Amino acid sequence: MTPQQELRVAIILSELYPGGMERVVVHLAKGLSSRGIATMVVCLRNHGELAPELNGFGVQIEALRSLASKDIWAIWRLRTLLRRFGPSVINVHDYTSTPYVVAANWLASRAPIVFAAHGELYEGFDELRKRHRFFSKFFSHLTAVSNEIFQCHKKYLDWSGFATIIHNGVPTIQRNTQLRDAVRAELGCKSNDFLFLAVGNPRTEKAFEDLIDATAILRERDKHKRNFLTVVAGKLIDSDYCRMLSRRVEKRNIQDYWRFLGYRNDTTALYSAADAFVLSSRSEGLPLVILESMMAGLPVVATCVGGVPDAVGNNGLLVEPANPKQLADAMEQMINEDGLTDRLGRTGREHVLSTYGVDRMIDDYIACYEAMVAGKDCT
Repeated sequence: MTPQQELRVAIILSELYPGGMERVVVHLAKGLSSRGIATMVVCLRNHGELAPELNGFGVQIEALRSLASKDIWAIWRLRTLLRRFGPSVINVHDYTSTPYVVAANWLASRAPIVFAAHGELYEGFDELRKRHRFFSKFFSHLTAVSNEIFQCHKKYLDWSGFATIIHNGVPTIQRNTQLRDAVRAELGCKSNDFLFLAVGNPRTEKAFEDLIDATAILRERDKHKRNFLTVVAGKLIDSDYCRMLSRRVEKRNIQDYWRFLGYRNDTTALYSAADAFVLSSRSEGLPLVILESMMAGLPVVATCVGGVPDAVGNNGLLVEPANPKQLADAMEQMINEDGLTDRLGRTGREHVLSTYGVDRMIDDYIACYEAMVAGKDCT
């Protein structure tokens, strides 16, 4: 029996919500199972919209349906699952799940715990610092999607233990002409219209207000060669931030140049339809949507945050965060400069294929798991 076959990996997170971190978990679970590694995904709350993507891949998926804080019964249910599954390593992907994982693991298998840090720390984390530092003492290893994210979580947790940078990875994406035509027809795009795509659930760190303002600036100019449309795919909720974004679109009078698409599960079709991808975030880890869009051969305009500059390199147009004018300038350059989108799309895809493929990510996680099971440092 090979070391990989001996591994039994329990992956734990709050919910398979349609977000970047959750999509990484889906790719990871599929990849582990395809290598013959017994894999269980446990969602602290509900399964979430992405859970069906694991169907047919041999991944055991469970939901504790814990919707209240300090849920003692959730700890007991998780302990039962861990005892039955018998993981050789537990990989937890968010802080919310950490207390439950630590307590249930202590009552069950006492397997090594690997914590995966995916993004920046936002408002509300400071008041939980003592709690998170306490539970981090039970981690055997820390992984992070970029060095910037590692430094952020290292300081937050006062972490001095083992750590590894594991960049996100994405599978190959092929754009499709038929899908392109169907989506553009749905959006009312003419063949020569330039379509900018942004993907993400509207939250303050995504700074879609900056993209709205950039779209308004671009609309006011008369020197771009083609008509354009900016679309955002992401789950809108009843929040102050989402309501502010809707009001801002109306205030800037860009209703004919902007669309909120809501949650979409046809990202390949969206990447096929778009002419360029735009990331306006003021804070990020290593956003999966950047890697996916580049893998699909889309040129990108992105803000210089988190691991984005390293991921994009010279294969896209980078701008400062919270600067709608720079964002508009870069978007205008995409529209006007002959050959730019083709060149950046081609070199970006080559870069992601060589550096951020999903197989490389799976290899890195497996190496980390095996080292933890063997009691070794995998740095």
